Amino acid sequence: MSISSEFQSDHPGTYQSPAGNASGMSAGGPSVDSADLLASVWRYRWAVLIPAVLGAMVGFIVFLKTPETFASATLLMFESDRPVVFDNLTGDVVGGVPPIDILRSQLFSDTVIQDAFQNENFEIFREQFDENESVFAEVSSESLSFETDIQDTQSASSLVAALSFESTNPELCLGAVRSYSAAIQQFFAKKHKSSRTELLRLITVATDQLQPKMSELEQRYRDFRTAAPLVWNERGEAVNPHRERQLYLTERRSELFEQSRQKSIELAAIQSIAKEGKDALVSLSIIGQLVGKTFDIPEVMQTREDMREGDTRLKQLELDEQLVPLIIERNKYAAEFGEQHPTVKQLDVELKMMKSELKRLVTEQAERVFELMEKNKVEGVDPATRAKEAVEVILFASKAEVELLNQQIAELDQQIASEKSEAVKLARYEQENNAMLREIDRNRELIDQLEEQMARVELTEEEGGVRVVELTAPSRAELVGPSILKMLGIGTFLGLAMGCGLALLLEKNANTFRDPDEITEAIGVPILTHIPFFKGRVRKSKPDHPNPFEKLDPYLAVVHQPASVPAEAIRSCRTSIFFDLSNVPGGKIIQVTSPLPGDGKSTVAGNLACSIAQSGKKTLLIDCDLRRPQITDNFDAAEQLGLIDVLNGHCEHIDAIHQTPLATLRLMPSGPIPANPAEALTLTEMGELLELLRDEFDYIIVDTPPLLVVTDPSIMASLVDAVVMTLKIRRKSKPNLKEAAGILRTVGARVVGVVVNNSDESSSSDGYKGYGYYRYGRHTSRYYRKTKESGPKAGQPRTPIVVSGRAVGLRASAAAAKPTSIATSSSTNGTDDV
Repeated sequence: MSISSEFQSDHPGTYQSPAGNASGMSAGGPSVDSADLLASVWRYRWAVLIPAVLGAMVGFIVFLKTPETFASATLLMFESDRPVVFDNLTGDVVGGVPPIDILRSQLFSDTVIQDAFQNENFEIFREQFDENESVFAEVSSESLSFETDIQDTQSASSLVAALSFESTNPELCLGAVRSYSAAIQQFFAKKHKSSRTELLRLITVATDQLQPKMSELEQRYRDFRTAAPLVWNERGEAVNPHRERQLYLTERRSELFEQSRQKSIELAAIQSIAKEGKDALVSLSIIGQLVGKTFDIPEVMQTREDMREGDTRLKQLELDEQLVPLIIERNKYAAEFGEQHPTVKQLDVELKMMKSELKRLVTEQAERVFELMEKNKVEGVDPATRAKEAVEVILFASKAEVELLNQQIAELDQQIASEKSEAVKLARYEQENNAMLREIDRNRELIDQLEEQMARVELTEEEGGVRVVELTAPSRAELVGPSILKMLGIGTFLGLAMGCGLALLLEKNANTFRDPDEITEAIGVPILTHIPFFKGRVRKSKPDHPNPFEKLDPYLAVVHQPASVPAEAIRSCRTSIFFDLSNVPGGKIIQVTSPLPGDGKSTVAGNLACSIAQSGKKTLLIDCDLRRPQITDNFDAAEQLGLIDVLNGHCEHIDAIHQTPLATLRLMPSGPIPANPAEALTLTEMGELLELLRDEFDYIIVDTPPLLVVTDPSIMASLVDAVVMTLKIRRKSKPNLKEAAGILRTVGARVVGVVVNNSDESSSSDGYKGYGYYRYGRHTSRYYRKTKESGPKAGQPRTPIVVSGRAVGLRASAAAAKPTSIATSSSTNGTDDV
């Protein structure tokens, strides 16, 4: 892995605090608990936003699935006739309007619910509740609302309350409010009024309402009888004349049909006898017995001419058909004017005379047949022939009679159909007549009941009570729900609550540092500095401006970008180390390590060594990471002799120390990677080498592998004077740092502090909250002293400070050794140590 991968972070940041500052947040800031909670929510905002969005979507779906709710309301005023009086004996308040709880219980009482259910405004809705008051009471307990702004009504003489009803059916809302308003008024009216008042009210209602209504109904009924095409009989009952005639004609048809059926049977028998009989005399005798006649065959004879004449006489009987229209006419007059009408009586006389005449004609027909037979008796004629001719005559007469009856029945069917059609047309008038009579009877019965009650009940004195007045008419049902804002708000709130819980759970499982004080409390050492994110850049060499540091790693900020915020952070770390090691006799060797790979310990070690060298100190940087020699790669010294060559005795230590572009900085690379790195560092030669180098250099920086990966750094920690721990804030960094500090304490190492690498205060992507009072990045471009001639321009190289004849990038700090000679120019670099 390259050093750039160790030093980079996902988000750029700015410098936060100088080294060693372990102070917390300002006293005026929010509490730690609330700040931690908000910071946790912000760090895991994705875990909060996703449930919030899902909650809003669920709320919207619930809004779409929830049926619309309507509400209708009215205002009721409760007034008490009795003034509010304080009872000195009992201490109770007497009079006034009952408390709201009592009013609400009375509203939901069985009496009020029953009256509301039976109210005329609620009649069309009873089928929805299966005509069951219990079902209506259950719905009312959930949908009916009775509220008032005044809760203590014990001392109030009047009260205004809002009565409302909610339902998915807007018509039901309006009907329920109307019925309940009427029912509660009726309930208190019954309690308020005495028997005397009730009777007076009933008398007033009977006088002012029922009597005028009765008069109006009676006048309407008289007008109806005058205009309606009905007939009223002696009892005053309405009669449909067409239905009466229909009934009479139907009865007459039944009689004729029975006669026709009997005559048809008789004709069929005569035809069968005439057809099957071989002896005409016997057949005639049987037919005579069938029709109730006795024929003397030897004396009966009729010629064909007389038979035709007899047939003519028989045809005259068809004139009797005229009786049927006459009978119909008679019944019509009888239905309209009664049985005693003169026209009806005259028609009865005519019908009687015509029936008598018809009977006479039938008698004459029979006598004429016998007369002709007797008159036309011819001697020498065969009796069988005469008998056969007689049978034919009887058969012909029977057929003519059956045909006559059938014709009469057909005419009656036509008349019955006509009368039925006319009767249906008059049915509407009959229904209207019955409805008006029922209404008149109902009002008359109510008047009779009131009069009877007034005569039976004793009058009593009237007492005070509570009256209920409807201030506003029940409003039309308005849409009250569901509310999309309410549904979305509830869904979003629940989602946010779940998201916050999830964020806190993730925060608890993160097990990382969120505050600098936590690091100090965890391992007991201060924080030396916070190094922000840094993008490595190398200035390319130009013919007139060569860059001696071009081959060095881009992330050595102190040489490539000495005025940058990371470079200033390294110099702050350098100053802290100087002051810390000033109290340690012979403190020169500094080890830089970290808990895990990726913490940027090699980059920090290289920058720290360059920074110390820039201060004028003779510095040596040793790459003791014998597994991944990152320092060697950063200074492009992979092919040169190094530490392993010295330990193996292949060269002297002076041969393994190489010059760098910085005059006061020397480098000892790792050399070839050994097979047993840990054993190489435990050699006595390693300790002897460090003691030898201690006399030759002012400071020695040693880069070692991570503590939790290999044992190499713990071996070196026992040989050095101080240890600098590099830490990158991430998940599980707290237990990792504690474990690494424990390893160093075990070997007796002196840990001077922690360098927090890739700290990003502006975005806090890792959740770590740095502290600081000086943001160098905001003022870098302005923190220079200008002269009359010209100030430093962007990109213009500054004149280096010469210390003992060697060029360095910075002036020495107060803790650095005094240079033998210093050559200054007219311009400064503006990068003084802290």
